[in-house]
Amino acid sequence: MKKYILPLFGVLLFYTAYSQIANSSSASAVLSPEEAVRLALENNYDIRLSRADADIARLNNIKANAGMLPVVNLVANENFTLSSFQQKLANGTEFKDFGAPFNTANAGVQLSWTLFDGRRMFIAKKRLEEVESLGNLNLQNAVQNTTATVLGAYYEIVRSRLQERAIAEVITLNEERLRIAEARLAAGFAAQTDALQARIDLNQRRADLLNQQTTTDAAKRTLNRLIVRPPETLFDVDENIVNVYAPDRNTLLEKILTQNPAIVSLQKSADVAALVVDENRTLNKPRITGIGQFNALRSDNGSGFQLSNTQAGLTVGAGLVIPLYTGGNLRRQVEVAQVQARQAGLRVDAQRIAVQAEVDNQLSFYKTQQQVLGLEEENVKNARENLNVSTERFRLGQTNALEVQTAQNSLEQALTRRNLVQYNLKSAEIQLRLLAGEL
Repeated sequence: MKKYILPLFGVLLFYTAYSQIANSSSASAVLSPEEAVRLALENNYDIRLSRADADIARLNNIKANAGMLPVVNLVANENFTLSSFQQKLANGTEFKDFGAPFNTANAGVQLSWTLFDGRRMFIAKKRLEEVESLGNLNLQNAVQNTTATVLGAYYEIVRSRLQERAIAEVITLNEERLRIAEARLAAGFAAQTDALQARIDLNQRRADLLNQQTTTDAAKRTLNRLIVRPPETLFDVDENIVNVYAPDRNTLLEKILTQNPAIVSLQKSADVAALVVDENRTLNKPRITGIGQFNALRSDNGSGFQLSNTQAGLTVGAGLVIPLYTGGNLRRQVEVAQVQARQAGLRVDAQRIAVQAEVDNQLSFYKTQQQVLGLEEENVKNARENLNVSTERFRLGQTNALEVQTAQNSLEQALTRRNLVQYNLKSAEIQLRLLAGEL
């Protein structure tokens, strides 16, 4: 009967101790992973900056920025002059004046429109469209990376809280061990060293718990920073780590080519670089510009044969520019753009290989951790049973305190390893989903 009472007693003590730990945060609202991600997507500074860059690219994507629309200007000016004036006409008439006023005013509407530039304006418009798409992809990339970072920070808190649980359980068992050692010492069945060592171990575990709580608080401040909240904002987390993810390599590799934010973004950058090459190739083409202008002119002269003059009229024309010699500068621009385009293509290939290798690494790690988790779950179960047996043997005087101490250490290590494996599985899942663009 005793072998059933002792484990039940230990479990009750553990939950009593852990409830005291949880009381400090019981009044705090539980923050779910989904809510943490939502807050980050709304407030995170990196996402807001990326969204602003995407807005800039969208605003730049207009026909006028590509040079496809005319430019119309209203031009007006007036000049007033005082000057010495002397004029002699062919009929002998002569005009002389000192400080004569002269006033000239003109105004006009001028239109300039590029009619032909070797299709450069159309290529430029296509480039602006691709740049806008690139801005949206970069925003998606920022969203994916921020989501992964926030989830990683969230489950770091969960891991720390689980470690607090493990330490609290060991503290409860240490307290039981100390009571047994003191009772045996009082009855004269054990040496004082057993009680002293039990107290030393208990104080060490209590110090470990304080340090772990400090680690948890620091992790919470990190998450608050990521979701743009005051660092001191109180909250609790859902301490259940669910690992039901079942990744498939072929499916992941297919999604990488179409959804991985880094690869898709680099591919779009390569498309933009290719358009820059085409755009630079048109620089040596003829350029025809249509010109339209309506002008009104009036001049008033304070002296002379013609005292005033007023003109108004419409001017229509065209200008032709053909690059004949630029010292090789246009060829240089094309060649530089071609090199940059090749660089962009190389970046895509390199990123694709790197991501595929990372997928295989994370898959291998995930599958290994799944197997390790089963072993560690069994280790925790066996360590608890072993500790119960050792504690009961110690109570009955059938073993020494060293056996109980060793059993307690084994349980603590098994709990720590299990918690770490659970966290590793969730971290690998987050990374795989990020690589596949599923976050």
